[in-house]
Amino acid sequence: MSEFREESLSTSGGHEPTTSECPEPTRTGPLSEAKLLGRRTPPAAAETAHRVTQPIGGYQSLAGLLFGYALLIAGNGLFQTLIPLTMLHAGTSTLMVGLVQSCYYGGFVAGAICNRRLIDRIGQHRTFVAFAAAAAILASAFSLFQSPWAWAPIRFMTGFAFMGLYTSIESWLNGTSRNENRGQIFGMYAAINYLAVGTGQFMLRLHDPSDGRLFSLVAALFAAAVIPVSLFEGWPVRVADESLDRLPPHSWRDSLRAMAHASPLAIPGCILAGFLYSTFYSMTPVFLERTGFSTSELSTFMGVALVGALIPQWPMGRLSDRIDRRRLVYATAMISMSLSLMLAAIHLAAFVWIGMLAYVAVTFTQYGLIVSHIHDRTQPHLRVAVSATLLVLFSVGGLSGPAFASLLMTAIGPTGLFVFNALSSLLMALSARRALRALP
Repeated sequence: MSEFREESLSTSGGHEPTTSECPEPTRTGPLSEAKLLGRRTPPAAAETAHRVTQPIGGYQSLAGLLFGYALLIAGNGLFQTLIPLTMLHAGTSTLMVGLVQSCYYGGFVAGAICNRRLIDRIGQHRTFVAFAAAAAILASAFSLFQSPWAWAPIRFMTGFAFMGLYTSIESWLNGTSRNENRGQIFGMYAAINYLAVGTGQFMLRLHDPSDGRLFSLVAALFAAAVIPVSLFEGWPVRVADESLDRLPPHSWRDSLRAMAHASPLAIPGCILAGFLYSTFYSMTPVFLERTGFSTSELSTFMGVALVGALIPQWPMGRLSDRIDRRRLVYATAMISMSLSLMLAAIHLAAFVWIGMLAYVAVTFTQYGLIVSHIHDRTQPHLRVAVSATLLVLFSVGGLSGPAFASLLMTAIGPTGLFVFNALSSLLMALSARRALRALP
């Protein structure tokens, strides 16, 4: 999932990150974790908290958190690609690989529902440490089993843990950055994501994926992420529950209605983006292995593709401030569909390299465009609830996409991946065109 939240941050298109958009008495004070459940801190409590810890605004003071995040994402980038390779070497079918990979996003859905309460109770820093430790244990456990029935719950629990990690990191950054540098900090956050996940792919070269030692490296990176966060000064300040006013609750159904009213692109767009993003991470290694790529070539390809995905993020975000975001979603979806159809028809190695790199660069801008468009049309008091709902919808797409893609790959061969991508991109383009016609 790392993949889907970072996109929305790098192409925010003029709206602030949503976890900070609840009404607040002070915009630059330290984060009160209880605000994550739709609460606000009265002025007196906020002033007391401000005297305890000053806000964190400079890059130096955020270095610990961002360095820990980089280690975490580098490990997860390696983990995401190592899992399908390990399963294929164990003789697992393509369909079962897709189903096990889908469990990761099932954990995302469960985490999106449950983790906000945990963060409110124990705080971002403790949540980060706990879930990083859990992820390290799960990475080590994966190499101990040779059965999909054991791998599936491990992937589910890993997704649950990473949803908690992403939520704690992003809410921490939202609460400790200032209005005047928030965009720069989250731009750095997105850049670190792509650089780290791309770097993780190159680590596949260090050992044979079938011998299990790379899982120890993944676990070590997850555990190492705790060190800079633990040494980081300026942890978020908690405010006692008795000092808080509760805001009126906003249900999932209310959020879905608000999103559907804001734009017809909201619900199908987020689910389809989940299809496309999760399928790339989960099933592209399967396609490359099935079509004869060596582990070294696969590592290089995935690393270059994911680092290359960083390049269009800022230009597309700037462009989306000047052009209707729905038109950009339509255009990028049509380009993605065209590239997918060409990749399904042309199997030359050179074209696969060029076509896939272009596909990733274009497709990985779509989720950010969709989220920015939805928030353009969302009332401020609904944005926190809508943001959580967007995350769940994306995770539903991530849960379903690898399973559907693996069915097509089983039925028509490895190129079924591109057929699935083409169909998903076509549906994305149709949803964007419908949104253009429905609303001015």
